[in-house]
Amino acid sequence: MAPRYRRFMRVAAFLLCLLPVACGPGMPDLNDRLTEQSLASGYPQLVPLEPLLAQTERDAPRVAAVEGTSLEARAANLRRRANWLRNMPL
Repeated sequence: MAPRYRRFMRVAAFLLCLLPVACGPGMPDLNDRLTEQSLASGYPQLVPLEPLLAQTERDAPRVAAVEGTSLEARAANLRRRANWLRNMPL
């Protein structure tokens, strides 16, 4: 086959794949779904992340021994799964 014919066939196949997308329904108008209350309300207030993280740390402090044990167990599980995948017949 000539290179120009192959290129034409690739472009034609690509355009045929795009055809169903082009014929589909358009994007829905999301403004129709907004209520009067949501339109009247303002934007949410942006707050700094540091106080929220500090509050979370105060509420549920992390224990290094538990975190380390959990992390080691996860690592061992991942190594076991990796070994199983390496030995899987293809």
